[in-house]
Amino acid sequence: MTLGDDAKVVENFVRVAQIIANLESILTQAKNLSLTAKNARVVALRAGDAALGFKPITNFIDEFSEQTIASTTKIAELSNQLFRVAHKLVRSSQYFHQMNELRTLIKSNQVDAMYQQALKSQRRAASQLSLALSELENHFEDIQKQMQSAEYIAVTSRVEATNAGDFSDSLQSVSDFIASAAKTIKTAVVYNLSEIHTLRGVLK
Repeated sequence: MTLGDDAKVVENFVRVAQIIANLESILTQAKNLSLTAKNARVVALRAGDAALGFKPITNFIDEFSEQTIASTTKIAELSNQLFRVAHKLVRSSQYFHQMNELRTLIKSNQVDAMYQQALKSQRRAASQLSLALSELENHFEDIQKQMQSAEYIAVTSRVEATNAGDFSDSLQSVSDFIASAAKTIKTAVVYNLSEIHTLRGVLK
């Protein structure tokens, strides 16, 4: 693909928009995890000694959910910049395409200068987008690691829940929710990392 291909540039702009849209799903699940940690802590306190092994698990749940919220918030801030840069690349690529066509029709130093300027603007926008995507990729990889921890905690908490007597079902539902939320977040992150990988390949 050439960066001057308008259809492809717009398609990649849509990719950026989809990446940003997926952030809402990740943030919602991360907030739900944080709330789940608080609820689990209350249940564990009520269960007393029967849920003794579950209490430190609630601290871990709270910790990685807060980390995920922090990472997602940083991504949300970066996404505004990402959207602006992606839009800038669309405009500069369309202008470059126009100058390229004009250059084939009119041979003059002025048109050549306009073409070179359009090319520089397009390359600058592509470079800015590539840098923003690289930073975004790092944040998503952080979230991916956090969800690996979440999956481990879900397994551990299931074991502890079985020892909680009358509170076993309540704590088991916490474990199930952790596993479900981690899966939802991981799915969104894997999709976004795939889209970022595709975009960065295009921009090279």
